[in-house]
Amino acid sequence: MTTTEVTTLPANGDVSTWTPAEKAIADAAGLVFTHTYGDRQGQREPAPRAVVEKFLALSRQSGLNPLSNQIWCIGRLSKGRVEWAVQTGIDGFRLVADRSEKYAGQDEAEWMTDKGEWVDAFIPKLHGGQPLAARVRVYRSDWDRPAVGVAEWGAYVQTKRDGAPTEMWAKQGAGQLAKCAEALALRKAFPMDLSGLYTSDEIAAAPEQHVEVAGPSRDWSAEIAAAATHEEVEDLLDAADDAGERTEAVRTAAMTRHGMLGEPTQPDEIVVEPEPAAEAPAPDVAPASPADLSDADWLAQAEADVLRNGGQP
Repeated sequence: MTTTEVTTLPANGDVSTWTPAEKAIADAAGLVFTHTYGDRQGQREPAPRAVVEKFLALSRQSGLNPLSNQIWCIGRLSKGRVEWAVQTGIDGFRLVADRSEKYAGQDEAEWMTDKGEWVDAFIPKLHGGQPLAARVRVYRSDWDRPAVGVAEWGAYVQTKRDGAPTEMWAKQGAGQLAKCAEALALRKAFPMDLSGLYTSDEIAAAPEQHVEVAGPSRDWSAEIAAAATHEEVEDLLDAADDAGERTEAVRTAAMTRHGMLGEPTQPDEIVVEPEPAAEAPAPDVAPASPADLSDADWLAQAEADVLRNGGQP
């Protein structure tokens, strides 16, 4: 298959490395979901990296260009969370087949009436409200037999909440069903290039495209709740930011913990204890008068005086 490299797409799903032009392309390709009601009305939620990587891989695999509306990503709000799916149009499928250089055309669509007959033109007034099924045969130059796609009405019709067909399916149900059958046949004929891709017409019957999104590397909220100081809380916030995991829940946990810790404390004041006052020297005591001494004490004092005077009396 000869493909044209989509050079306008980002090289990978790391948003931090994208140029402003690449971010605009991702936005145009549907990789940013805008909430339209509720508490989050107006908020923009980018697709997680796993979804972006899948979209980029399928775009390159198929050679389809999101700027030409050949492939895009759709985010749908379901039970409070955004579910993502990669879609294309039937023209994108036809383009992939044509580029393969092995596409040998297809037969016109056929529809089954409520009488079990296949007709090449379904007329509601003639054949009933809607066809039971549609069928398309796609040929490859290197295959002896065609790839046949059969789409049954109940499996593909898109309905509103009350179960009635959507406006497009109510007005052009036969044509919508035929495009589903054609997409099935083309996917059978060119599985290498179209595997994992579904047209917007058949998306209701496509397998759920859940993308496993890796959880955070650490339980930031729990660690923040256990922090003992404001500085620890801020350090954890910085670490979560560096890991690309500073979510709204993490920020809320940090604000809550700051409130629980109260006002940041100032460094302890250094108190200098005064040095104890030096003891005053004992006052000199005048020697006792000789008259107050006994004979023995007088003699001892006299001998001490002689010794202090170098032996001289």
